[in-house]
Amino acid sequence: MNTIMKRLYTTVFCILFLFACSKAKEGVKIEEEVPEEIITEPTTTVDWLAGSWGVTFPIYGGERLDSEVSGGYAYLNGAQQIVDELPAVGHVITNLTNFAKSYYFTLRGNDNVDIATEIDESMVPSLQNESIIFEVLQKFRKAGKKNILYISTNYFDRLDEATHQKWVNYYTNNFAGDEYLAYRDLIQGYIYRVKDYADGYWLDTTAELDDDGHIEDFVQMIRDAHPGCAISASPNGAYFQENGENILVDSDGLDDEDDRDYKIVSFEGVNKYQDFTSGHVTPLGQGAPPNSWAYEEFTMPAMVANPWDDYEGKTILKHAWFPMRDKWHVASANLIFGTEDAYRFTRTLVDAKAGITFATTVSDKGSNKGSLMTEEMTIMKEINTRLLANPMPNYVPYVRPEGAFLVGE
Repeated sequence: MNTIMKRLYTTVFCILFLFACSKAKEGVKIEEEVPEEIITEPTTTVDWLAGSWGVTFPIYGGERLDSEVSGGYAYLNGAQQIVDELPAVGHVITNLTNFAKSYYFTLRGNDNVDIATEIDESMVPSLQNESIIFEVLQKFRKAGKKNILYISTNYFDRLDEATHQKWVNYYTNNFAGDEYLAYRDLIQGYIYRVKDYADGYWLDTTAELDDDGHIEDFVQMIRDAHPGCAISASPNGAYFQENGENILVDSDGLDDEDDRDYKIVSFEGVNKYQDFTSGHVTPLGQGAPPNSWAYEEFTMPAMVANPWDDYEGKTILKHAWFPMRDKWHVASANLIFGTEDAYRFTRTLVDAKAGITFATTVSDKGSNKGSLMTEEMTIMKEINTRLLANPMPNYVPYVRPEGAFLVGE
């Protein structure tokens, strides 16, 4: 597509988006303004993520999903809340597999294998509860939001011993002992089922696939099963360096009681088979807060300067995924982001036409089970309000915290 047509499509999309947003502010339901099928025609598989901000809506799978639903989790209400109260959100990350327990799937049926019968029923939810993920994805799609599905790809290494043996028996008997081929076939069966509801896939825990030399084949399998989808797959992160050595943060401020020094993630493209960067921050376990001042001095300026990276001829969108808490998606963890820094992060990257997602958390308490945590939703709603304002309000300028410094400063 030539440059003129690309600009034309971009202009038309922006006009339609602003029109829908204005209607939302007038009290008109978004679903009445957005057609069932998204009619935008991006020039690449991931253009829709450029300048988009999003939230995470965790839905857990397997027997855990059944347990949560019976315990009062109302995921459909949570999804509707996002649609109603966050019209400016352009995309949502939700789950095909659990975050840590990759053997828990949100879907029961699979086009290639009957998991409940051939492997173990605990890995999949009931038939009734598998409808939840489809209904959630439909809600988001109807509201004009793009769907990114999270897939943990570590071959079910964390299965309990008895269930893992069933998996071993399955791939031994059906795939001549080739675990990768069995796993590839299983995930392919799920991609066939969700491809009409998803726009992209976020592949995590890919180190084992990479070590085995299978990751490019695995990504290609997804592309073949779902042509036109966007994929993120980063076995290795990239960090800022000086003279060949990692730049390290020594202190986050006067009240920093953590003695660990941590690297500063750069969100560069690190392979040619992905479309957007995973956005994983420096591991929280290394002592890095998710809203580190170093991201504001190094990471985000680099994204603003060049929101698209080139890796061996492949253009990759820089995307950041920031946890709201000091543990990913853990309701009991400490909330780290506040309204002002969250808005500053969002506005900075949206204006630069990079991608940003907040790793928001689903509540596990009371009548709010299955909806975003109230304090997190309060912050997201304020960001939404400011982004839809005309003109958008400026953010509070970044100032390095007193007592914060790099190693060697």
